[in-house]
Amino acid sequence: TDQIDKFNERTGLRTMAHFKDVDAIRRSRLKKCTIFEMDDDDEAVEAVRNEYLRLAQNMLDKVEPLEAVSLKDREIFDLLGFD
Repeated sequence: TDQIDKFNERTGLRTMAHFKDVDAIRRSRLKKCTIFEMDDDDEAVEAVRNEYLRLAQNMLDKVEPLEAVSLKDREIFDLLGFD
């Protein structure tokens, strides 16, 4: 999260949520599909899906827009230490 914090500070953004290491998210990546394309019978998938929907609704209802500063690719690489 240090890199995310650095990026947010530089661009004027802020972190809205942080998903811990959730196996359902890992499995969706392995299957190359979104969490919304996963099996509806899996309770863990349903819990993550509901959290994404809650976050999206919260962003629509309660979050004030931010004035973000765009960065060029090179600036992002330099900021985050990629070579």
